[in-house]
Amino acid sequence: MTAPAAPGHSDPRHLLLVSAPPRLVAEATEAGFHVTLTDTTVFPDDDALREHLVRTARNHRVSGLIACGEASTLPAVLETAEQLGLSPNPAAAARLLADPSQIRGLLTRSGPQWEAVALPTATRDAPPYDIEYGVETLTAEGMHRVTGIVELRFTGPGSASAGPGPGPGALDAARRGAPLHTFPAPLTRQEEAEIRALATGLLDLAGYEFGYAYTRIAHTEQGPRIINSLTRQAKWPTSRLIELTTGLVPERELVRALSGKPLEAPVLVGCAAAVPLPDPHDVPDSITALPGVREVRDEHALLTALTPAELAVRTAAVLDCLA
Repeated sequence: MTAPAAPGHSDPRHLLLVSAPPRLVAEATEAGFHVTLTDTTVFPDDDALREHLVRTARNHRVSGLIACGEASTLPAVLETAEQLGLSPNPAAAARLLADPSQIRGLLTRSGPQWEAVALPTATRDAPPYDIEYGVETLTAEGMHRVTGIVELRFTGPGSASAGPGPGPGALDAARRGAPLHTFPAPLTRQEEAEIRALATGLLDLAGYEFGYAYTRIAHTEQGPRIINSLTRQAKWPTSRLIELTTGLVPERELVRALSGKPLEAPVLVGCAAAVPLPDPHDVPDSITALPGVREVRDEHALLTALTPAELAVRTAAVLDCLA
């Protein structure tokens, strides 16, 4: 994700949004920004995309480029934004954070205390784990604010193991099933502080200055281990769980950061979970009628509760219906 760097004769209220969701477009427009949109999927190759971004940025005199979703990690987008001075984030930062092997190299170079929390990149050396923590942060002017920590618990058959996927230690979804998401993650204060410090410390080491990031941290017998960090907002259902229980609208918060306004601190009101559905096309009516079930879509049933104990009971009820 990139943000304004205010080149010489640009319009300080004009943004180039790349693959932006409708809510971000609406929030930016409501806040008084002029918005130009680009969809990366319509270009035949990287050169065509680069040429379009350069031409559009110059013709519209944009002051910042915001790349969302998968576009936030595309080299053509990252490098063009850096070339035009439209991002405080070096293109190398996003590439490094998404690559577990580069993260391990960075942590190794940063001292023994950081090397110890890197998840080994070799499959045979990676410790097994069944729990992963997803840490969503929003950074403005180099200050990282944690918006939420979600627990992802893999409950499918088979033992946890390092395997193929988005990073070392990722669990084979076909073999183990999709994870159960719980927010906020059930952590002690000390555990939460350690997870927060790992996520924000990694962003500091990488030189990440602005935008959302989603950092994955494995829970192992040897302690928490960093997997990777994607320079974008957490995906659904994680993002929805955070919104349901804090009231924070992520797109609105990003626009506040762009406007230089103070970011609102998340205030928890209850807790939430996302239960994966084995057959999203055949959801029993009994699930939608259960207490606390708020949404059933995108292969998950989302439910809320006022307390962790109540959430555990409601989650168990959904799982019983699926058994």
